[in-house]
Amino acid sequence: MKILITGSKGFLGTHVMQHLLGKGHSVSGVDIDKDIFKYGLPDERFDVLIHLAAYVGGRKGIDNNLYRITKNIELDRQVIEWAETHADKIIYPSSCAAYPKSLQTQEGTPMREDMAGGDTFDMYGMSKLAAECMLKFAKVKSHIMRPFTIYGPGQSMDYPLPAIITRAKQGECSVWGSGTQVRDWVHINDALRVFDYLVQREEPIILNIGTGIPLTFKQVAQIIYKEVHGDYSLNLITQTNEPEGAGYRYADITLLKSLGLEPTIGLDEGIRTML
Repeated sequence: MKILITGSKGFLGTHVMQHLLGKGHSVSGVDIDKDIFKYGLPDERFDVLIHLAAYVGGRKGIDNNLYRITKNIELDRQVIEWAETHADKIIYPSSCAAYPKSLQTQEGTPMREDMAGGDTFDMYGMSKLAAECMLKFAKVKSHIMRPFTIYGPGQSMDYPLPAIITRAKQGECSVWGSGTQVRDWVHINDALRVFDYLVQREEPIILNIGTGIPLTFKQVAQIIYKEVHGDYSLNLITQTNEPEGAGYRYADITLLKSLGLEPTIGLDEGIRTML
């Protein structure tokens, strides 16, 4: 297939491009450093557009950053408008942040695909929900992915696992915030299997990408420390002056399992790919 990836030089874009090239697809990339606002996208037809481009920067980069959020909304609008006349379908990674605030602040509720809508926890989630609404009315077929916390080799220090791993190698076991915040950690290789599936799928779908396993940052930091040093740390530090985000985010993966896409890489195995 002929595929265009926006955001092709980012963590996710780099992995997706190399993976799809390895599968024999014809893949082109446009990155955020080529100003899409100024230069637009190629005036040619593609079988699939995978829209990953976004202005990011980790938790500190997006928390209530109105300028960056609105810039992303406009980027999504322009790319979706282009796709209506230049792509047969679009694959759009939204986010688990698109789920309601009520689900992200109460313990024990896995997020199911039909639960999105209403007030989100933060502005970033609102922007992702806005893009999903645009796709609902756009004149192009779309697949919406809702990734939970994807991690893997090549991820920048703006994101939790590389930062925790670096501190662990320096002998420190620490996390941002209280450490009690829950996330669903899914390895990039498991996420790539979902991209494979969606590239081939015709009928539109909304699909979580997660493991369905809730783990706190404290638990994750201890697992990382053990992988680095061979034993758990007795002195876990919580950096309560740093932001921690929503309290609870983990996936209901019933639909993912039904499609044969249940993740196979456990967190300890996944962490070893980053050491």
